[in-house]
Amino acid sequence: MTRRFYHTLMFVLLLVSGGFHTLLAQSGGEMDHIDCLYSKEVIIPFTYSPDPKTPVTSPLLNQTVFYSYRDQFSYWYKIVVKENNLISFRINAINDSDRYAVYVYQYNGDDFCRQAYTQKVKPVKSSFFTNGNGDAFDLSEKTFPVAKDNTYYICVLNISPNNCGHHLRLVAGKDTLRVKALHMPCKRELKALAITSPVKKQVKQADTAKPVVKTPVTNTVAAVTPPKELEAVSTPRLEVSSNELSLSCLIRDSKKHQPLDARYSVTDISTGETLQTTAAGKGRFSCVLQRGKSYKIKCSAFGYKSTEKTINPAAGSKGESVEIEMEPLKEGDNFVMRSIYFYPNTYALKKESADELNKLLTFLSDNETVSVEIQGHTNGDNRIVKNKAYESLGEEWNFAGSAKKLSQKRAEVIKTFLINNGIAAERLSAKGYGGDKPIIKYPETNEEGQRNIRVEIVILKE
Repeated sequence: MTRRFYHTLMFVLLLVSGGFHTLLAQSGGEMDHIDCLYSKEVIIPFTYSPDPKTPVTSPLLNQTVFYSYRDQFSYWYKIVVKENNLISFRINAINDSDRYAVYVYQYNGDDFCRQAYTQKVKPVKSSFFTNGNGDAFDLSEKTFPVAKDNTYYICVLNISPNNCGHHLRLVAGKDTLRVKALHMPCKRELKALAITSPVKKQVKQADTAKPVVKTPVTNTVAAVTPPKELEAVSTPRLEVSSNELSLSCLIRDSKKHQPLDARYSVTDISTGETLQTTAAGKGRFSCVLQRGKSYKIKCSAFGYKSTEKTINPAAGSKGESVEIEMEPLKEGDNFVMRSIYFYPNTYALKKESADELNKLLTFLSDNETVSVEIQGHTNGDNRIVKNKAYESLGEEWNFAGSAKKLSQKRAEVIKTFLINNGIAAERLSAKGYGGDKPIIKYPETNEEGQRNIRVEIVILKE
């Protein structure tokens, strides 16, 4: 089927059917549970807060979201209006060859998806097409009033063979929300960790080589060395007023009693305001606190149990020193690798995974008696079909089969990476669980579904 013929066919289907439901009927595999309520929710105004005492003063107005596989034909924005307003929006495709039809609906019930699918609810704005070269396409901004306590839906319907994603620009009042929605990455933008042949020498934490990220992608995962050890950080001398005092904190391993690089946050218990949150270089940090208040310090580090400590600065002191000991994970404990990313329905690792892989490598290198199980998890157990956008790439891009088998492949990729970087194979086990162990059993949004797609590490032996 030629691209021109495909576009023509899609136009005819859209005009005859009146909307997105024609393409939904083509779905298969993981698309069995298509639901247009799996949408990106936006509240108008952007600064709205259900509690007037805690208004939202700095909303996140530049966002990136990722399509799930179910959304390859249509992506939805749910606009919840809390105040009368005038909004403007525009959709632009990321890739020049992508084509989209856009519809706007207004519906306040709980069964919108079914009503729209059966055409019982009609678009409030006539459809328009975006990112084309012909006269039928319209790149102009759409403006219309929205009423308080009403809900609107923007449907971005793909009408091209593949799609890389789109940009949404939504203006409400003085603020502009910009969303980059990504689905099938453009081939020219694909960047994955390439895995090379095993590394002969054991990689030590002191090695200073930077992660190797190669493109185009091969069938295996590249050797990525740990990040350079942080330079020693001396605690700076802080200027404090009469009603303030300085806090100096040391975070360390509870068994080895050595300073531990960790992330921390300092929160005012009375207001809930987080004063400071960042990484503690060489386990040390300092900050200024108000006298007479109580604070909570939260610490997290790769391979350790998260720790909290409450402090009540003494009234007459000029400064306070605190030590926080973090307990290493023990046999049976597990933790989620939050920053491991695969391209959808593949076991090709994204380059953004390098830092998290380095942390796991460093943890296992520093704890030579620890053995782990690497677990792969997916959102559900539907069958997966090959993505034609990846057909010219390696086998890790062209997976077809069960979600459980995919989760096994993903766990094995990480195991291969560790072996290639000097971790003994007998310390590593890889297991794919598919959708058997969801974090959220019945996800209702894309965000909840994405939480189920993860890699977990279980400590098997200390």
